[in-house]
Amino acid sequence: MPLMNSKNSKATLGKRRVTIRDIAEEVGLHFTTVARALKDSDLVKRETAQRVKAAAERLGYQADPFVSAFCSYRSSHLKQGYRGNLSWINGFHSPDYFESEATGYYKECYEGAKERCRELGFKLVPFWYGEPGMSAKRASQIIHSRGEAGLIVAPMPPSIDKLDMRWDSFCSVRIGYSIPDVPLTNVVSDHFGNMKLLCSQLESLGFSRIGFACKEWIDKRVEHKWSGAFQLRRYSAERERYLPMFLSENEDDFHAFESWIRLNRPEVLIIGGVTSYPEFLERMRMRVPEDIQLVSVSLEHDHAGFYAGIDQEAKVVGAVAVDQLAGIVRRSHVGLESAPKTIMTSGFWRGGRSCDPALLAK
Repeated sequence: MPLMNSKNSKATLGKRRVTIRDIAEEVGLHFTTVARALKDSDLVKRETAQRVKAAAERLGYQADPFVSAFCSYRSSHLKQGYRGNLSWINGFHSPDYFESEATGYYKECYEGAKERCRELGFKLVPFWYGEPGMSAKRASQIIHSRGEAGLIVAPMPPSIDKLDMRWDSFCSVRIGYSIPDVPLTNVVSDHFGNMKLLCSQLESLGFSRIGFACKEWIDKRVEHKWSGAFQLRRYSAERERYLPMFLSENEDDFHAFESWIRLNRPEVLIIGGVTSYPEFLERMRMRVPEDIQLVSVSLEHDHAGFYAGIDQEAKVVGAVAVDQLAGIVRRSHVGLESAPKTIMTSGFWRGGRSCDPALLAK
């Protein structure tokens, strides 16, 4: 089905029942996100739910009464009782990091996982792998003795890139790329697709000088998918819009960043991860968005409103990780995967004051 727009959507769909997939195409979200939004799921942000419902009303969507009745019957007759604990492996500096300190993507992954555990009858129990003196052997013994139904390897700090657990004793999944050598089912944001989506959005807004700045170690943590997608764009039909990337190996790279900005003069700058580049622009006395516009390929919710960029829907990542683990537990599949899967979830564009294409004409 071709992508619809608001001008012809109703005319195109007027002869048949509008489906959730039609709404998904209209708003540019995955159909599962649309379904959750229509059911007021806590996994979908209020602004997204409002946008989905507005599109549903505009297209004339009506829930199929037979499907609704079946889902209601299934929900009321298949209520899950307590099914056990799932361990959430926390490698950060404090035992309650994900409960009280984490922000942005990490926090939302954890919240999405907790919510899905409640729905499925599990309890998510953090396990502090970052405790002083903790080893993979000791962690394996403790988790095994507690009789956990399964474990989720959460995103780890950069200091931990290996985790030699007794994987043959557990049902396990991981989130992200931080433990790359462990062949487990992996749930991640579609970093490559998100960068492509962001570039397409900036092209449609009329930007002709698009730059990308990121720390090398951050781009490496997403397996260079951001830089790869951006570089691919530089060789596309729109190549003239894209500037050479600024990938820095140094934390204190203000002078190199300043020289790159002065030389390339981007109209809009894409940043990846939490970096100091917005502060660097302020030191250079460059105003956002008046002098340079700024978007993020990994938008933090704490910055939403001012910053524009790609919302990675991290709650969905956490929920999908629990879904996958629940299936592994149900199949009693203990140990590493012979053919590990990587499951990617898509983000969506979220506007903000840092990106105002109307300023391009001034």
